[in-house]
Amino acid sequence: MSDLRIYVASLSDYNNGGYHGRWIDIDNSSDVDDIQEEIAEMLRRSPAAKRYGDVAEEWAIHDYDGFKGFTLGEHESLERIVGIAQVLEEYPASVVAHYANDNSSLNGDDLKSLIEDHFVATIEECMGDEVQALAEHLYESVADDPDLPERYRDHAQGIAESMARSDINGGVYHVLYDGLGTHQILSTD
Repeated sequence: MSDLRIYVASLSDYNNGGYHGRWIDIDNSSDVDDIQEEIAEMLRRSPAAKRYGDVAEEWAIHDYDGFKGFTLGEHESLERIVGIAQVLEEYPASVVAHYANDNSSLNGDDLKSLIEDHFVATIEECMGDEVQALAEHLYESVADDPDLPERYRDHAQGIAESMARSDINGGVYHVLYDGLGTHQILSTD
């Protein structure tokens, strides 16, 4: 079973006081046509349509699982949902949600391109704040900088922390905290 799934409900049943729908698994190999066929099959089995002689045609997403940090609307496009699932295969959920929720009109390829342009690193086991996480990321570039005078090498951690504080306050980087010491570093340029 996939970690991502949507619950799609028949609006004919909902509008007639009933509830009929099904969970549909979504993964990086999901195809919009296959999902649409699963929805069509659910609608063909509509109790309200059978009862009143109607054809159930309208549906809505009434729930979803596994889309950590996401906001999916009732009428979210299946193309976008499949695109999000594909991007989630490569990037942390908090990063994908950060960009997907702020850019609801982007398709999967555009969302992936945006993340590729801004995702810098994942820092794990860092129990400090966002400054400490970014400093951990910057430390090696500071310590390995051949232009850093020898007398400052013992202060590389402090220099990295100063740079991190400056870069966060200056809007150069944004840091997302996932919990359990995991931080996601994003560039803002």
